[in-house]
Amino acid sequence: MTRLFDLVIFDEASQCFAEQGIPAMYRGRQIVITGDKMQLSPFDLYKVRWEEDFEDNTDASLEVDSLLDLASQYLMQVQLRGHYRSQSLDLIDFSNQHFYKGKLTLLPDKRILDRKQPAISYIKVNGVWAKQVNDEEAIRVVELVKQLLLEQPDKSIGIVSFNARQQEHILDKLEIFAHQEQVSLPQSLFVKNIENVQGDERDVIIFSIAYAPDEKGKMNHHFGSLNTLKGENRLNVAITRAREKICVVTSIWPQQLKVEDTKNEGPKIFRKYLEYALQVSEAAFRPAQTTRQSHSLDWYLKDKIKQFDFESQHTLDLVEEMPFADLTVKAGNEYLGLILTDDELYHESISIKDMHVFTPFTLAAKNWKFMGIHSREYWHDKNAVKDRLLRFVPE
Repeated sequence: MTRLFDLVIFDEASQCFAEQGIPAMYRGRQIVITGDKMQLSPFDLYKVRWEEDFEDNTDASLEVDSLLDLASQYLMQVQLRGHYRSQSLDLIDFSNQHFYKGKLTLLPDKRILDRKQPAISYIKVNGVWAKQVNDEEAIRVVELVKQLLLEQPDKSIGIVSFNARQQEHILDKLEIFAHQEQVSLPQSLFVKNIENVQGDERDVIIFSIAYAPDEKGKMNHHFGSLNTLKGENRLNVAITRAREKICVVTSIWPQQLKVEDTKNEGPKIFRKYLEYALQVSEAAFRPAQTTRQSHSLDWYLKDKIKQFDFESQHTLDLVEEMPFADLTVKAGNEYLGLILTDDELYHESISIKDMHVFTPFTLAAKNWKFMGIHSREYWHDKNAVKDRLLRFVPE
């Protein structure tokens, strides 16, 4: 206890047992505890912990496992709203709606958006569950790896299985592939299950769902850790690892999963995700939009700007579509840029630096053309503002 630090930071505090974090807290003059209660809790299968029976009148706040849960009851909380890993709305919208109550905002990378390709592929194979593995899925996963290494060698790859035996089976198949083809697999490539993938991220994530009918056509619904308390958090971790692409390799359609009588929420959320992945894969996905109605429509500058009538040769569509900005500028299905105003998005920013430094930096990093328009400019000269907007028109 002789050495003290000015600042002690805990990362992934949802996985840290409270009693393991407290000694380090005593060594810091300031403490920052970061984590996500929608991700994995401490896992004590192979750890010995002191258990003690508390009397009935014990303070309920003491009955916590993770350092994050303990800290949330005593320390000021700040929720980060910007999501930066995923380059496409397709990849994060499911978690945003089912785990974070729509509070996350993501600006997709414009270059990826312009490709107009779904960020999730639902790849159905005719796999069979035999000897606790799905051989057909493992073969298809290796084929996808081979294709990515050939066509996009610069992309990092992660493989996630929902079954430990399937994880080992895929590793065996990859070793055989590497030996037969005389190739070296990238060091960045990993094969993990949903128990140990938290903290990882890759450009492309390949899922092997593994669940399938057996050789007699019978479907056994054993969801393993997904059907434990907070099992849905494992799914949330797994489906948010990809930067650019998810490939769901599966032997079933979502409706084949019977989850109505499962004990916990994990299997139910899992089926909803398969339905979502199939919808995205078929280009039927439409992201949920956050609405702000603190004032009447006449109050917003963005609604004044939307009323501009552009000449036919300069057709611009001004719509509320992308987060991090008030208006999205489109010409048909083509994205041209973003408009920032001093409406509520501006006033909801946590600081001046956030709106004038961090937001422009984020927009530029995601390859967006943008401009800021303020109310005083509009009231001073509406036509000048209209002329500025024409700069979005390609030459």
